[in-house]
Formats: sequence, C-alpha cells, structure tokens
Amino acid sequence: MKRFSYYAQLLLYVVILQSVNAQNEDLLNKINQLGIDSIRPFEINNSRYKAAYELFVSQDIEHAKPESGKFYQRVILRHRGFDRPTVIVTEGYAAGYALWADFEDEIAEALDANLIVVEHRYFGKSVPKPKVWEHLNLANATADLHHVNQMFRKIYPMSWVSTGISKGGQTSIYYRYFYPDDVQASVPYVAPLNFSVSDKRVYTFQDTVANAQCRQRLLELQTDLLKRREVFEPMFADSAAKRELTFGLVGGVAKAFEYNVLEFGFAYWQWYPVSCESLPEPGTDKNLVFGAFADAAGYDFFADQSILAFQPFFYQALTEMGFYSYNVKPFKNYLSEVKQPSFNHTLPAGVEANYRKKLSKKVNRWLQKDGNNMLYIYGGYDAWSSTAVQTGDKTNAVKLVLPGGSHATRLRNFDEATRLEAISKLKEWTRVQ
Repeated sequence: MKRFSYYAQLLLYVVILQSVNAQNEDLLNKINQLGIDSIRPFEINNSRYKAAYELFVSQDIEHAKPESGKFYQRVILRHRGFDRPTVIVTEGYAAGYALWADFEDEIAEALDANLIVVEHRYFGKSVPKPKVWEHLNLANATADLHHVNQMFRKIYPMSWVSTGISKGGQTSIYYRYFYPDDVQASVPYVAPLNFSVSDKRVYTFQDTVANAQCRQRLLELQTDLLKRREVFEPMFADSAAKRELTFGLVGGVAKAFEYNVLEFGFAYWQWYPVSCESLPEPGTDKNLVFGAFADAAGYDFFADQSILAFQPFFYQALTEMGFYSYNVKPFKNYLSEVKQPSFNHTLPAGVEANYRKKLSKKVNRWLQKDGNNMLYIYGGYDAWSSTAVQTGDKTNAVKLVLPGGSHATRLRNFDEATRLEAISKLKEWTRVQ
C-alpha cells in the first residue's frame, strides 16, 4: 500500500511538472509573439507566480517623433495566470529590486494578480544613448507605460491596476491622467503633486505637524548644528570622506553641510527615524546631536555621487514634477554659504531647467473632477504629504492617511479593517473575484 502511495505521489508530481512546463512554454511563446527579442528567465521563491522573466522592450525615444530613434526599457514580469488581473508598477527609478527572488507587491498579492514592473526611462538599464535630456518628460514616460500596457494586454486581457511608490506614485498619477483607460484602478503611494520647484505648502506642514514641542526641538537642533558648526561640520566632513563622498557640484563641503542641516527639517519628518521624545536635547553631547542629524538627513543627498546617480530625478523635479525648498529665515544669522536655496546644482552640465507649471495644475483639476477609482496612501508625518493630492468630493477616490506614518507607509501598515476595506474597494473597481 505504501509503495502504491509513493508511485501515485510521484505520478502526480510528474503530471504537475509537465503542466507547469507546458504553461511556461505557452507564456514564452506568447511573449515572443509580442516582438520582444530579449527575454531572460530568473528564479523566484514566491510560489504564487508560475514564471518570471526580465524583458527589454523597444521604445521610441520621443514618442511623438518615432524617427528620433529607439531605446530598450527593462520590464520585469511575474506571471500568475492569463485569467488573472495584472498590476503594473510604474517605477520612478531603477527596477533591479524586482529581480529579487522573494520580491512581492502587496497590491498584486491582494488581487492574486500578474505583476509587471516597468523601469523608468533614464534609470537603471533603461537609458537611451545618447542621453538627450529634453526627451525625459512625463508625456514620454507615460507613453512608455502605455506601450507596455497595450503589448501585454494581448496576453493579459483581464483588469489592470497601476501602482507606484513616491516618484513612482507620481508617475502612476500622471499615467492615469494621460491614459485614463489603460487601467481600471490606481494605487499611488506617498505621492506628492507639487505645483512649483519650491512648493510653499511644505512650510505650512513643517509649522503644523505633530506638536509644538516636537517642532521646536527639531528647530533648536538645526540651530545648534549651525551655531556649533566648528564641531559638527568637521564631523560631517570626516564621515562623508570615510564614505568617499565628494561635494564639488553643490559648491564644497561647507555648503553641503549647511544644506544638509536645512534638509534635516524635511528628512526627519519624511522618515521619522526616531520619535520626538527620543531626540536629544540641543546643546548637549555632540555625538548624540550629530547622531540624530545623521540618522535623519544622512550624508549623501548633496554629494556628487548621489546627485549623478539620481540626476534624472532632479531634472524631472525641476522641469515638470516640482519639488520643495527650505525656509532659511529661522537660520539666517547662522548661514554663510546658503542664502537662497536652489537645486540647480543637480542639473547636468550645460542643461537649463524651465519649470512647466501648467501640467500639474491640469492634472490636479482632472483628478478632482474625473479621477475615479484612485486609492491614495499617505503617511501623516511624511513631509511629502504636505503636497498630497486633494481628492475633492466629485469622484469616488479614497485617500488613506496613516497617523504618524512616514514615507515608508504602505497599505499593510493600517489596521486590518481599513486594509481589508481598501482591498475590497479595489476588487469592486476592478471586478476581481
């Protein structure tokens, strides 16, 4: 009886293996029929998916002018089933993380969906050559996504949902604006909708977030760092040097230090690395004060290495997506290098940025009037929530704000009832069973 059971199990395993192989071969044939000539399988640990491929899709460098040439954009696919919905991640940066064996997206998991991660143009392995900066705009970036959507709809005809985090969340919002019918729902995470390169709503946020005692403590710590700069600037320079960071683009280590102190007032709320109660007393032990500063602001935001790695982000922020700046008034007696903050030092050499404010205003009006089936997720303490989308009352959009949440806020951080209600709403919008 045991021998029969063993052979029965073995036969079942062989049948399942043959079935899986047949499905994978069918998927591969379908992908090949889409005209994709660079296909590489990779291993995954998540048993929910049946297969996974790294693909390179040919895209127009300038979609309005196909004669401008082509480039290859990395697209990472995890296949669940042809009869399942598809989640498309509108990545704002590089997408190498999607090759991790254990990677999963919580929206794809909740909907038991296929997962397609699209690397943003000009990042990672999706960089045109030569790199013409004028072609890096939201019309082209969203047209990239539309092209991917139209290709893969041929094999995934069920409902589609777009989602993205931070800049990827912004991309998801703009994608929905340019191509409202590509997906049935969108889930932008911690996505700002900025109206200028120095959106003043950030200042209002910094003056009202949390409680007055906490805000005052942070302000006094920033002031302490500047007043005792003979102590803290060498500590900053030494720590940066150990990490082989340089500051030529911003204008030297002294200027980088001042910028970093100003950034402390934004980055602390963005990431909220320690509670207000855990912040050290200003004027006390230098290591405690510097530790709190470094934990929140880091060392590399104004370093050449970071700027060059994220230059496409800065270019997009200063031309279309908008950004923030710093209120220097509380520190004007202690700043010698930074008088009028600007991020122009992040631009490529010889490239000028003229911010086009009309697009974000148009998108804002569209979202409030026609932006249905949108699930926005924000952290209440995240400084980027200062420029969060305001949904209005003319759509069915849902906006969830996690009290005390940071830029790392995800749907899984909410209480179970809220999370399940949000998933239920997504299923209703997409008609997913």
